[in-house]
Amino acid sequence: MMWSSIENLKENLNRIAFEIHEDDDEDDAHLSMPHNSGDSVDSLIVSPANRRISRNLSHSESPIYNYHSPVANGLDSAYKTELEKYKAEIKRLKESEAEIKALSVNYAALLKEKEDHIGRLSKENSSLKQNLQTSHTPTVPRHSSKELADLLEEKSMSLVSMQASYELQIKQLGIELDKERCKLENIEMKLKEEQKLSASFQQELRSLKVDKEKMAQEVARINDEMNQKVAEIQQHELNLHNRDTKLAEKELEDFKRVVAALREENNKLKNDKDKLEASLEASKLLTVQAPSSGGEGQSSPVFPEKEVMEKSLQKLENDLKETRRERDKALLELNRLKQHLLEKESEESEKMDEDTKVIEELRQICESQHAQILQLEKDLKQANGSLNEVKIRTDRELVKSKETVDELNRKLASCLSTIDAKSIEVLNLQTALGQYYAEIEAKERLAEDLTAVKEESARLSALLKDAYERSENLSRDKEEALVKLSEAEKKFADWKNRMNKLEQDNEKLRRALEHSLTRINRMSLDSDNYVDRRIVVKLLVTYFQRNHSKEVLDLMVRMLGFSEEDKQRLGGIGRQGGSGGKGVVRGVFGLPGRLVGGILGGGGGGSSPTAANMTSSDDQSFGDLWVDFLLKETEEREKREAAASNSSFSSSSPSGSFHQAAIAAEQNSSDSEFSTVPLTSAESNYPHSQFSRPLQKY
Repeated sequence: MMWSSIENLKENLNRIAFEIHEDDDEDDAHLSMPHNSGDSVDSLIVSPANRRISRNLSHSESPIYNYHSPVANGLDSAYKTELEKYKAEIKRLKESEAEIKALSVNYAALLKEKEDHIGRLSKENSSLKQNLQTSHTPTVPRHSSKELADLLEEKSMSLVSMQASYELQIKQLGIELDKERCKLENIEMKLKEEQKLSASFQQELRSLKVDKEKMAQEVARINDEMNQKVAEIQQHELNLHNRDTKLAEKELEDFKRVVAALREENNKLKNDKDKLEASLEASKLLTVQAPSSGGEGQSSPVFPEKEVMEKSLQKLENDLKETRRERDKALLELNRLKQHLLEKESEESEKMDEDTKVIEELRQICESQHAQILQLEKDLKQANGSLNEVKIRTDRELVKSKETVDELNRKLASCLSTIDAKSIEVLNLQTALGQYYAEIEAKERLAEDLTAVKEESARLSALLKDAYERSENLSRDKEEALVKLSEAEKKFADWKNRMNKLEQDNEKLRRALEHSLTRINRMSLDSDNYVDRRIVVKLLVTYFQRNHSKEVLDLMVRMLGFSEEDKQRLGGIGRQGGSGGKGVVRGVFGLPGRLVGGILGGGGGGSSPTAANMTSSDDQSFGDLWVDFLLKETEEREKREAAASNSSFSSSSPSGSFHQAAIAAEQNSSDSEFSTVPLTSAESNYPHSQFSRPLQKY
């Protein structure tokens, strides 16, 4: 029981350490990826901001920023992967912590079992003392009894010192276990704090993401509105400009036509005036050159023409004045239109100034929102830095936990080495006890011969004197024996009380161990349907090395759970005996038979009793033989006590000495058997253990 549980403890610790090393290697391989992704994310965050700033500087184009870019999705995926990795690490730490707790419980059970073993040794020592006192004859000389008493005291002192050293070691191991439990509790508290911090950081990150999305949506909406307004303003400007240009062109063309018509009329009037002036001068010359006689007769027809000419001149002057007035009106209208155009241009310039003010205000709003976005990006970078710090802290905690596991492994190795050394010392003590019993038997034989010779000499010399001395010696020895018997009874009562207390503690620890083992079996039920890849590889290699051995093939069929159809395809493989299967498995894997029986699910459990005896004798450990020896001794001691209570308290009869000699010979033979038993074993065969089957399954 003890050695098998220690080996299971070793295997579990090695497996846990191997898993922790593999997980650390995987974490080291994946550690570089989040940092690189963070750098790329920073670069991706900075570049759209720079593009947005450069676009805000230009007045012709509106700022466009794609807030639904894949950068946010990349950040979410990176954070999700990191959080999943943290959760996996925390789960793995919890599992390793539970396994360490289970191992500590098993280790405490081992320590209690060692204490029980020491108690059994002390009980055996007390029984040997009692047997020695009962088998001690009064005819033995006093110097031999003193030597025997000294030897017994030395042995008892050595056993007491060994028991004290074992108890001190057990206390030290208990203190170390308490320290390790405190360390594990501290690690649990730190892990809980780290989980709370990671949850708070995750909530802050989510809130920042929500705020960022809201800001992005608002900025996008403002940008869309601003773009729409700018487009509307530009459209209105274009429409106004086109309309004004068309009106101005139309009015200019009208004015040009009017001016051209006025110019043509003015030219015509000038030509008519010139003609009239020429005709007037010609008429004047004609009037001056005409004779005076004829002047009176001709004056009457010339003057009406002159009046007509003056009237026409007057009319032309009036037309000229009217044309001049119309020209002035046209010039005034032209000036008025120019003034109207200037007013329109001033109104449009004022509108443009107002539009530029609105655009500047919108730009300022965009710049403030850009500053807020930069601040949010800074906060996001700080959150990333805090997450990296949390990751570094968790890595440090993992390194510390790995160091604690390594330290526990070292301590366990040292404890196992000390247990091996103590078992060697116990074996040496057993051999010394066997020699001591042989010497006691030889001394008893010599004492019997010496008493016979003294009796014969005493009968010949002086019967009365010898009888008197013998009666005194008997009375003295009887008194000493009674004193020793009372002391032995007191010690026996004390040891019995202590044994009852230890049995109660052992029952409690046994129930706790049964509970933990049932829990371990419940946890390991899920892994019963899986077979290690190395086992399959080893089976195939052995199958081909042994030239397609049928035993190896049968073992493969049973371990891999072939169906009946697969068996028929392989050639109708029949089931072999349990001992043969175990021998094949031991040849394939180098494992003990009981462990193979537990792995195969009791495939060889229904074999013959001879095969079971063979496997038990092969796998029987020193602890199993020692427990069997103790049980035999307790049964024989009970029988002797019952016989001693029924018979008289005389130890000088030859039948009693013969019985003691037979017991000593049996003990010597058992001790000689123990000296040849190897110390390393894989299983225990303690008959009172109720947990042999779950341990084999585990």
